[in-house]
Amino acid sequence: MSEADEYDKCMRRAYKAYRSGEVWTAALLYERAHELAVARGWQDKAVSALRWAADSWSDTSELDRSVKLILGAIRQAEAMGNADERYWLHSLFLWHAMSHDVIVTDLDELMEQLSELALSAWGAEGAATKSQRAQLLHKRGRWAASLEIQELAWAQRDGPGPSYWPSGTAFSASGCCLQLCRRDEAERWSALLRTLDDPMADSLFAWRAASLALYDNDSQAARATSRQVDALARPQELQEPIHATLRALYALVLDPAEGDPARPSHLIRLRLAHEDVAEPMPFWLRFDWHGALAALELAGLRHAAGMPPVDDFYYRKPQTLPHPRNARLPTEILPRLATFEQACDTAQKYAHEADTRFDCTWHQQRIADLRQRGRAIAEVFRP
Repeated sequence: MSEADEYDKCMRRAYKAYRSGEVWTAALLYERAHELAVARGWQDKAVSALRWAADSWSDTSELDRSVKLILGAIRQAEAMGNADERYWLHSLFLWHAMSHDVIVTDLDELMEQLSELALSAWGAEGAATKSQRAQLLHKRGRWAASLEIQELAWAQRDGPGPSYWPSGTAFSASGCCLQLCRRDEAERWSALLRTLDDPMADSLFAWRAASLALYDNDSQAARATSRQVDALARPQELQEPIHATLRALYALVLDPAEGDPARPSHLIRLRLAHEDVAEPMPFWLRFDWHGALAALELAGLRHAAGMPPVDDFYYRKPQTLPHPRNARLPTEILPRLATFEQACDTAQKYAHEADTRFDCTWHQQRIADLRQRGRAIAEVFRP
């Protein structure tokens, strides 16, 4: 086998592993392909393999390794004048800046640089760049503006510009619709995932089905879809098993048959006790994780107060305050309120961190709303 054939074979094996979620395997294979290209002086091939290795590592716990490879590859691509690779490397760096502990001074400037690189390489911004812009708006809580750009990206999915997987657009657009209380539209976007030839489509469809169940406050559908999310979560992908646990948390506390969410033997408490979450948590996880833990403590407070469970992620069915005589565990209410307040304090710290990163306020407002629900319950029982 020639060295060129060995390089191509290595890249094909790596891509197959990448698309199946075996990202550690993919990263190591891409690094091997990079070594082969460097040894033969194939600069373009070396940068391409390095970029794919960085992309693969970005989905693992080796985030620093990913960033280091990206920065090295950017310098090489700029020296070579490789416009395509510069675009993809900047796109990956922007994703890190939005999701991980990468310090940048201006996300909007990075976004405009990405747009300029797309125009330089392809003569069009393209759907992929629009999707990145929409993601930035999504993280800022500007759901309507994000949805508008997602719609443009979908309409231009086969147009000129960088290559593009439209499944992410359909998934994100449906999420925006739920935030905007446009459920039927969200379901239509979700259904589009089933029309795509994309190995991620089934997983994304299951995730959105779980979101729709929570939106509907349907505990049984939430349990069923949560199990499907669990089944499809790929263990080598850092985000998927953890987000599956968070989805299970919201589903399990919504099911009254599971009993008191505050007791150690509750299913979600048992699962959390065995969850292996690396410290320090990556940026993308901190707010979601601690916000969910605060919602868990609120669910325990509601149980003590004799209230039925409600979903706090979308909160489409507001809680009904109890009568004091209906309390299940009246002596537990104030102690559980204190535990809940502590959880909110921790979540508030990470909400402030996220709002600072994205120049918005919705993360803190979400925790403030959650805190107010708990305090309203406690007020019923104060002498």
